[in-house]
Amino acid sequence: MEHNTIEDELEDACIVLRPSDVSELLDLHPNTVYRLLQSGKLPACKVGGSWRIYRKDLIDFIKKHPV
Repeated sequence: MEHNTIEDELEDACIVLRPSDVSELLDLHPNTVYRLLQSGKLPACKVGGSWRIYRKDLIDFIKKHPV
């Protein structure tokens, strides 16, 4: 099992993705990503009216919803 250092975790926490990035990474239609964001199932925040998703939150979401 791999252990992350504090530096690795802090670096991961700073990486921010756009919905289009998530759509491409997960091979989902963009509307599906927006539904996940609006429902709160995928944690994110709005910055200037645009959704932003922390990489760590996306990883946690994937772990909780395996295919």
